[in-house]
Amino acid sequence: MLERGLALALLAASGVYLAHALGLSPGTAARPGPGFFPRWVGTFGTAVALAWVALSVRRPTPSAPVSREGLRRVLATLAALAGYCLLLPWAGYPLTALLFVAGLLRRLGAGWPGALAVALAAALASYALFALLLGVPLPRGALVG
Repeated sequence: MLERGLALALLAASGVYLAHALGLSPGTAARPGPGFFPRWVGTFGTAVALAWVALSVRRPTPSAPVSREGLRRVLATLAALAGYCLLLPWAGYPLTALLFVAGLLRRLGAGWPGALAVALAAALASYALFALLLGVPLPRGALVG
């Protein structure tokens, strides 16, 4: 029952987001307007929410409670997200992204070498895509300058 409620809440939220995004000018692929990215995010979020609603309606309600390990993983992810938000202005995007992904992968069971390798690749790839290719200004951080 909780899953269905959460799925419907996500559907409502993504629908409202998409409705607001449709009010912004999309521009073109060559010159995206302020509504270009929000429309895609809203469309994707609404599609995911619709799929989740459909799955939650078809799936029987689980009788087992959430395990302690599952709850620990959720709380660790929330703590990592909060830490990411708090560290971002101070350490900047590349270092914060690397630490976030490495810590999250490590908590989910990856070894340190694999977690660090994937985190480094993810931080570099996302920085290259957004900062260098798309020109999105990412936080440099107070520590970096």
